[in-house]
Amino acid sequence: MGRGIKNASPLKVRGAKSIAGNSLAIARVLADQDGVTFRSDGTCMYPTIRPGDVLHIQQRAAIDVRVGDIAVVRRSKNLLSHRVVARGTEQGRAFIVTRSDRARQGEDSPTFDEDLLGIVESIERRGRFVPLDRARPSWPARLWYGFRLRLIEVRLRVLPWWSVTLARLQDTPIYRRLAGLWLGLARPRISYAVRVPVPALGDAVFRQMKPEDFNVEKDWRGRPVKRWMLTLHLNDLSQPAAWMTFERKAADAWALDEWYVCARYRGAGLEERLLSRAGGILPPGSIGSP
Repeated sequence: MGRGIKNASPLKVRGAKSIAGNSLAIARVLADQDGVTFRSDGTCMYPTIRPGDVLHIQQRAAIDVRVGDIAVVRRSKNLLSHRVVARGTEQGRAFIVTRSDRARQGEDSPTFDEDLLGIVESIERRGRFVPLDRARPSWPARLWYGFRLRLIEVRLRVLPWWSVTLARLQDTPIYRRLAGLWLGLARPRISYAVRVPVPALGDAVFRQMKPEDFNVEKDWRGRPVKRWMLTLHLNDLSQPAAWMTFERKAADAWALDEWYVCARYRGAGLEERLLSRAGGILPPGSIGSP
């Protein structure tokens, strides 16, 4: 099966080994990525940023970042989204200092341009945009947020065990029949999107577009497309219910590399729908085995 889409706070970046330690290479890569998107899977910026939030990023140089912005910075093989709490210069080079919203003290080490992806321009939660400012709730709200945070942390610990147990149940014929029946009766609105990953930063950093706007030969910069993802969304939700990633094997040959279906929708036939939609995007007969 495929891997989930992870973004920000922190993010494991696929392919980071190929650019780690090469400041000039990563600076050139990051400088070219304007308007990319992450999905948060951490709680260090809670409640401003919550697991599952979609973060829209705009490229910035350190000198242009302001205190109070949420910066996306590289730390080893991770990308973190933390609040900017200070700025400075060292030997003529601008840098920023960041800290997570949940931290009461302490700061991250300074970040220079070569490790700065940009700032969070907007946060999207369940299809709606939410404020970027640090949340300063009243004490009753703090109690509520604290309770919800504990539930989230418990869920993140229990989720691996639950996923294995649920997968065994979903492999049974009766579950698949019931899931297919539900999809037929519920008739959810189904939509698709294409995500083209940023080279060297992996699938987690991408540009998203409508399938009809996607050119399988060239990306938004006019460069050859080597890898892309097709996502399936139910009822206009921003988080995909299922996705498939395709990788180019030859000039006109593509292989299905990874796929994933959210636990609640497994067995409902979303994989077949994705393959059918991908067949309408790729040249006939071009999809092969991984």
